[in-house]
Amino acid sequence: MNGFFKDKTRPLVLGHRGVPFAHQENTMAGFHMAVELGCDGVELDVFATRDDKIVVFHDEDPERLTGVSGSITDMTWDEVSQLRIKRRIAQNETGDVFRTYPSEERIPLLEEVLEEFSGKLLINIEMKAYSPMWSRRRTGRLVADVIEKAGSSDSVISTSFDFFMLRDLEKRMPSLHSGFAYDDAIVDSLKKWTSRLPEFDSEMAEAAGNQNHLSFLNMLLELNTIGRFVGSSVVGAEHNLIDFDTVRKFHEREMLIGAYTLYPLDTRTVSGSSLDQDEEVRRLADCGVDWIETDDPERLLTLLVNFQNAN
Repeated sequence: MNGFFKDKTRPLVLGHRGVPFAHQENTMAGFHMAVELGCDGVELDVFATRDDKIVVFHDEDPERLTGVSGSITDMTWDEVSQLRIKRRIAQNETGDVFRTYPSEERIPLLEEVLEEFSGKLLINIEMKAYSPMWSRRRTGRLVADVIEKAGSSDSVISTSFDFFMLRDLEKRMPSLHSGFAYDDAIVDSLKKWTSRLPEFDSEMAEAAGNQNHLSFLNMLLELNTIGRFVGSSVVGAEHNLIDFDTVRKFHEREMLIGAYTLYPLDTRTVSGSSLDQDEEVRRLADCGVDWIETDDPERLLTLLVNFQNAN
C-alpha cells in the first residue's frame, strides 16, 4: 500500500522543499535533514530539461537561486548540473531579506532523490507549472518513467497546477496517486469583483471580512471537476481553502487531501502567512487533513505531538 494511504493518527508532516530553514530548498542536504528530524516525508518540485531529464528545482528561471538567468526548461542536464545554489538567498519579493546557508548546493535529478530516499521518506513530487501548458505535458510521462524505474510508486504521490501533465502521468502509469493543486491565486482576478457581493453561504464566510473569493475557490475544489478529468486520488490545497466539509467530501470519495504551506520561510507567493500558524495547524488537524507541508517541520512535528498528548 502507498504510504500516504496508510492509517494515521495525525496529519503526515512533509518538509516543504526539504527543510529550508536549515538547507537550501530542494537539495539533497535538505532531504537528509528531513530524515534526521523524523519527518514523514517531503514535498519537492521538478522540471523537465530540454533533453528530457527530470531535475529537482522550484523556479523556472534559476537566477534567484543560482545567479544564472534563463529558463531551466531550455537547458540541458549537462548545463543544469553545472549550476550551484547560492549560500545567500532572498526570502521576499523585494529581495531585501536574505537567509545564509552553510555551503553551496548542487541541483539533483529526481532519479537520485528517489534512489536515496525511497523507503525513508514519503515524497510529494510537484510537477512545477505556473499555468497549464499543453506543450509541456510530456513532463507527466517522464516523471512516471522515473518513478517506475526507481520502483517508488508506494512512497510517492504527484501533484501539479497543470492538469495536462497530470493527465499524461496518469495515462502513462494509472496506478500512481496524483492530483491537482489549488492555490488561492487562481481567483485573484475575481477578488475585487466578488468582494462587492453579499457573502456566500459557506463555512468560509464565518471568518472575519468578505471571504467570497475563497468560498468560490473552495466550491471549485470540493466539486473535484479537475480531479475527475485527471483521474485523481489525491488533492493538494492552500490551507486557507480547506474546511471541515472539504475534508469530509474528499474522504467520502476515498481521496486524500493535503494542505500547504505552514510556517512559510519564502513568503513571496504564500497567502495566509499573517494568520496564527499554530492555530491553523490545530484547525487543519481537527479537520482531518492527510498531510501538511511546512518550511519548519520540526516545529510542526512538536506541535502535533503536543496536540495529541493534550487530547
